[in-house]
Amino acid sequence: MSPVIHRRFRTGLPVVLASTSLLAAGCVLGPSDPEDTPVNGVRAEGSTFVVKVSRCSTDKLRRVEVTDFDDTSDNPRLLWWASDPTTPSAREGIARLWTGEGFAHHAPKPAESAVPRNVEVDYIFSTGDGYGDVFSPRKVSKAKLKTGQFWTSNGPMTAEEIDAQLACTSDSAEPNQS
Repeated sequence: MSPVIHRRFRTGLPVVLASTSLLAAGCVLGPSDPEDTPVNGVRAEGSTFVVKVSRCSTDKLRRVEVTDFDDTSDNPRLLWWASDPTTPSAREGIARLWTGEGFAHHAPKPAESAVPRNVEVDYIFSTGDGYGDVFSPRKVSKAKLKTGQFWTSNGPMTAEEIDAQLACTSDSAEPNQS
């Protein structure tokens, strides 16, 4: 069974980013149709989790947020965030959770005891749109992957395979229907 348990699509242009939470007036966050949402990937490298968001070269990643998926309150606990990618790797949708590597700003690493059983990782683009996935850090840590692979809800994939899910144009990204 894949360590990625759930995918979400976020949309909403009036998104207001804050260092402690992501609040949006009129922003809808809810389960999406899996046929319409490209999968993202995650892998463990020691105590760091490396995530890869599906994106087109024209997409500008703005922020990555990690929240407690098991927190069922209206405002789930924000565990960690990073914003404003500064390196090619981060701009290409790869984020090393807990380190902030490749981002101009980031939260401090949470205590290991503060990381819940399931975490949601949301990727927010400059448009306010984005994708998110939920995964189990414990399960990802045990996953056996080949070099360069990420776990996805569709099984192991490379960064190139994750990006290839999108039919990229110069203006936007649409899920690849092939």
